[in-house]
Amino acid sequence: MGTEQELIQTKRRRGNMLKLIRQGHEAQLERMDDFEMAKMMQNLGANMSQRQVLTMLQDLQVLGYVAFDQHFCEIRERVVAEQIVLTAAGLALVSRRKDNDEVLFD
Repeated sequence: MGTEQELIQTKRRRGNMLKLIRQGHEAQLERMDDFEMAKMMQNLGANMSQRQVLTMLQDLQVLGYVAFDQHFCEIRERVVAEQIVLTAAGLALVSRRKDNDEVLFD
């Protein structure tokens, strides 16, 4: 896959993650963790490991679209993200469903 295609795929995955977080909130579900997000992304056809999901969530956090608690889990022997929520900027972006330089919506 070329670099341009990889970039588009990354932006689409970000958009899908934001939509999934919003859908969970609208349904009044428990806040997700990175394990649940990885399973949901796999259901959408994105073959991503939990570490890849965590990295993408961290990117979305740096971009100001999500917030979550992050800590090292002894049981999983890795850093985990829990209590994933949209920030005000993330909510505005998902509500408008308007693509930008970082995120694409299908």
